[in-house]
Amino acid sequence: MIGSSGKVNPDIFNRMGYFMGTAFQIQDDILNLVGEESKYGKEIGGDIMEGKRTLMLIYLMSHCNKKELALIRDFLAIPIAERSLETAAALFEMMKKYDSLNYARNIAKFMAGAALKEFYTIFSRLPDTRDKAFIESIILYMINRDY
Repeated sequence: MIGSSGKVNPDIFNRMGYFMGTAFQIQDDILNLVGEESKYGKEIGGDIMEGKRTLMLIYLMSHCNKKELALIRDFLAIPIAERSLETAAALFEMMKKYDSLNYARNIAKFMAGAALKEFYTIFSRLPDTRDKAFIESIILYMINRDY
């Protein structure tokens, strides 16, 4: 917008930004479960203990059996300080059992792909530049990041 002296409507970037942000957040939530703490820079598994409603948890809750769902709901209903690491670990095992992580990885890749489509729609008529390549590389980073 600045480079065009206000001639470019910033709304054309909304869809690309939405898809990029969604891909980034889902990947961040995945890394909170399986990332290397030294690379990721945050506590691994903290999102489960905090009861964050990540895509993996939502997917799990919609695919698990009634007994497992009751366990999850009970876990989420108690204060964070009273939640046990053992139950959090059990929830993580259920996520693996129901393939919640792969589901989320696929959605993150889909969202990053949608961001790439928007990028090409917006920028395809512009000449190739280092700045254009940089923006594209940010989107590709969303798919491949491990921290």
